[in-house]
Amino acid sequence: MTSNMPALITAVRQYSRGTETQVMTDITVTFRRCGITASAEPGDVLLDVAQRSGIQIASYCGGQGTCKQCEIVVLEGTVEPKDPARWWEEATEDGTATLVLACQSLVTEDITVEVPLRALAADPAVRDVDVLTGELVDLSEFLPLTPLSRQFALALSLPTHDDTVSDFDRIVHGLSDQDSELAPLTADLRLLRELPSALRDSSFQVAVTVTDTGVANEIRSVRPVATADSSLGLAIDVGTSSVVVQLVDLTTGRPIAASMRRNAQIAYGEDVISRIVWTQQHDDGLERMHDAIRDTLNQIISHLYAQQGIDPEQVIAVSLAGNTTMTAFLLGIDATTIRRTPHIPAASALPVLAARDIGLATQPDAGVFCHPAVSGFVGGDIIAGILATRMHRSEELCLLVDVGTNGEIVIGNRDWLMCASCSAGPAFEGVGIDAAMPATAGAITSLEYDAQRDTIQYETIYDQPPRGICGTGLVEMIASLAETEVIDRTGTINVDFPSARARGSDYEAEFVLLWPDESGTEEAISIRQHDLDNLLRSKAAVLAGITVLLGNLGLETTDVQRMYLAGAFGGSLDVDKAVAIGLLPDVPRDRIHVVGNSALAGAYLTLMSRKARNEANEIVSSLTYLDLSGDARFMDEFIASDFIPHTDLSRFPSANM
Repeated sequence: MTSNMPALITAVRQYSRGTETQVMTDITVTFRRCGITASAEPGDVLLDVAQRSGIQIASYCGGQGTCKQCEIVVLEGTVEPKDPARWWEEATEDGTATLVLACQSLVTEDITVEVPLRALAADPAVRDVDVLTGELVDLSEFLPLTPLSRQFALALSLPTHDDTVSDFDRIVHGLSDQDSELAPLTADLRLLRELPSALRDSSFQVAVTVTDTGVANEIRSVRPVATADSSLGLAIDVGTSSVVVQLVDLTTGRPIAASMRRNAQIAYGEDVISRIVWTQQHDDGLERMHDAIRDTLNQIISHLYAQQGIDPEQVIAVSLAGNTTMTAFLLGIDATTIRRTPHIPAASALPVLAARDIGLATQPDAGVFCHPAVSGFVGGDIIAGILATRMHRSEELCLLVDVGTNGEIVIGNRDWLMCASCSAGPAFEGVGIDAAMPATAGAITSLEYDAQRDTIQYETIYDQPPRGICGTGLVEMIASLAETEVIDRTGTINVDFPSARARGSDYEAEFVLLWPDESGTEEAISIRQHDLDNLLRSKAAVLAGITVLLGNLGLETTDVQRMYLAGAFGGSLDVDKAVAIGLLPDVPRDRIHVVGNSALAGAYLTLMSRKARNEANEIVSSLTYLDLSGDARFMDEFIASDFIPHTDLSRFPSANM
């Protein structure tokens, strides 16, 4: 297929004496499976048309045409190549339609397409998760509680000729009577403009919300109601792949409920770099990236409100922890400079914002605390993790490993801290792996292959029929296939393995884990060679990052006295299996502490305590960042770690037992 786009664009527009006249009507694109009909202009990229219409097609490479995830079926009409050098198309199995990549297809005429289920990005469903408990959310060290925002019910005296105190001072006096430590108190111009009517409309009986800005206590809202409602807050982990929100009672610190959802930004790229590139390639890229994460958050928040019978006006405080790019996108800040050397963010520390500035579905004046960042690639999520584990207060040498899309690593104790980031990618979070899925109902969490019986033993969440494999299941799968020699130490599938499960397709080898009649989807669940390659690269990046960071300090893994394994994925790992495949270093198991979502735990602490918020800022000032991208040893270690478990087996004595 050859491109006639230049001629087409010329035909679309006519120029007469400097005046451009549109002569063609909009094109109609029908997405049959989704039941959506969209309008497009000649030359629009089909992927953009879908995303504008609310259809989140997977594009983990950010529309570069390399991940091949956005493969769709053109049923009627034709499309033109965006870049003939990258063009790819083939006929469907029955020969009745054409398979193309949406990111590389230009719309030139009315077309009807079908988006296969496998091409859809994140599962949009909001799912409930357990609230955080345990040591990471122990508030005893932070008593008395000093939440980010507090609400006070005031019954103020009416002004008289003998009492001519200003409206603002009258509120200050009323607040000081309830808590003398609130001073100094401030307010912005917006509140001062609203103050006279708010007081008089309520006969001077008001609910006043005060937010700790870190510099002063700011009066954020004066509501004309007789009594203050119960005050609630949100602790949020803004992850690259998934977002978790926990609802908290600000008066007692009691976690009420928590829910999560996949980050809708996955439709624009699997990692922060591909998403930044996407924003650069689209005029409205930053706005759409902001909308995606804001809408993701608000869907989770609204779900919690409906579930708990909450009025949004009750939520007066938000503490969020995210990496530097996720935080920038949420705030609508250009993240382009993070991608470019020397990877400088617009700001590392941010003021306490108002929810209305971001568009969060809370009380508009709710205070929003964003955890500070260290660099472009070590953000507020890792600061929250350090805070939650208390490693910055420990006498022991501690190692914090957050096995997420970015793979952040911190080493140190109360005397010093050093950190690094390695782009592990979201493979273990189920992104870009054909058989993978989030840790939801029907996800395989544990898997073992019995080679003698040629059977698969597995466990799924809620004992539902298997629909795919989540991260923990992928780790156990690799360990089992390696142990039974279905795959070799390079992760290569042995197509000559004596089982019908091992087979070669037209494109690559695969190993069938479950046959169609065994799966909940009525389709085979298989692991393919490119999936294994992605998984091994992800685990290699984590291990190489740990090794190089320790090596720069003249340390070995044996020097680590306490290793914290963080992240939603890391919190459920079988540690022995993770060591067996070389995802984690081989250290004594009693030194490894699985702590789960430390970013969310840190956000909870800063939501509830001024001391925790101050410590978060102190951690940033004491943390030294090592840029692994500029370290020649990282690539050597990465290559050596791209084996099971490693090229140097002496580093994994337990794997050879």
